[in-house]
Amino acid sequence: MIRISHIQASSYVDGPGQRAVLFVQGCPIACAGCQNTHLWSNSGGKLEHEADVAKTLADLSEHHGNITISGGDPFAQPIQLNRLIERLREYETVKNIIVYTGYLFEDLLEGIHSSTQALKHIDILVDGPFIRGMDDELIIYRGSRNQRPIDVQESLKQGKTIVLDWDNPEIVITNSGNMLMPVGLVPDFQDLGEVKTTRRCGQTKK
Repeated sequence: MIRISHIQASSYVDGPGQRAVLFVQGCPIACAGCQNTHLWSNSGGKLEHEADVAKTLADLSEHHGNITISGGDPFAQPIQLNRLIERLREYETVKNIIVYTGYLFEDLLEGIHSSTQALKHIDILVDGPFIRGMDDELIIYRGSRNQRPIDVQESLKQGKTIVLDWDNPEIVITNSGNMLMPVGLVPDFQDLGEVKTTRRCGQTKK
């Protein structure tokens, strides 16, 4: 069973496009400046069967196919994470899985078996701890400049780390017809429409 905090049905700040987001509970990294300190404790949240969590995420993402797993740190529960992602891949509607972690991709590749197994089923890994002082208003979908959006499958294929360019965002049209464009430099755009807080290891509060 996997220890989770909660599931967010719809998000536009935890990766490109509309996404269903799972926030796992527990993080041993405890980055200074993290906005999700309430997800650090290993005794918080609740235990759920991976199959049940996968079904909920698949149902919520049925029309767009995008899922993000954040926290907390998903790789603090590598065996459970692998089980969850394997379950998710059983759903044909699941097209894209992003996982956020404070661990480095290269370290996960050399880590325990369950970590490397999970990587085989992840599309994009955003790696590295949040580093206060490297936070940058110009970047999107992550908290600090050191964090890398990695194309995991292409990296495994080529045998080297392939980093994606997430700082040239596309306009997203929501189901309600609203147009969204994620921007890092919030102050310059705050008078143009509704502004939502950018991520720093995830959402601000539950």
